[in-house]
Amino acid sequence: MIRPQKKSKLQFFRQLAKYLGVIGLSAIFLFTAGTYLFSGEIYDYQDSVDGTHLPVVDAIVCLAGGRGRIAAAGDVWYHYWEVAHEDPDLMPKVPVLYFSGMGRQTNWVQLSKQFRRGVTQVLRPEGVIIEKESSNTDTNARWLVRFAQENHWRRILLMTSSYHMKRARFMFDRVLKYQENPIEVETLSVYQEPFATDEWRSDLNGIRVTLIEYLKWVYYKSFW
Repeated sequence: MIRPQKKSKLQFFRQLAKYLGVIGLSAIFLFTAGTYLFSGEIYDYQDSVDGTHLPVVDAIVCLAGGRGRIAAAGDVWYHYWEVAHEDPDLMPKVPVLYFSGMGRQTNWVQLSKQFRRGVTQVLRPEGVIIEKESSNTDTNARWLVRFAQENHWRRILLMTSSYHMKRARFMFDRVLKYQENPIEVETLSVYQEPFATDEWRSDLNGIRVTLIEYLKWVYYKSFW
């Protein structure tokens, strides 16, 4: 009588384990499918600047780390420089070019190699701030506050990759709104990823980048 009971219990636990395994795999599948289905939400964002009609700002803030961001920020700065020299009434000043989260080893020589030649001919090191302390979007925003307060900035142009902009804008707004002197944020996304934004599902790197960023977006939007 004892052996059949043991066998019966063993069969029960095997069936339970199989059942839980099926549930676990189903949950993973549903989570992955749902993430894949809704990840495109991170691209549902409209910039306030189109790259042609530029607002007067104190600083162009580029979040380093993504492909093409530094070069794109240099080109936008150059556009400001051109307008300021052609029509000072329209553009009374050229903004500071601020790079966030560059890493402790970064210097002007390394940075300038990523600009077009036309930019390096007129851009000077004293017009650039290389912030080396921050390591993620949260600390990017918090270090910016320090520099903004020191330099009395009231309006910035935030630049980052298109897949990152929605979360970056959300986090910058959250950090900046608690400051005594609020900073107005304009945005201009960089579209130089190795995959097309509207075709990310057809590119393995696009899928990887988009899924990871979407999970970060959900986390920060829900718990941060």
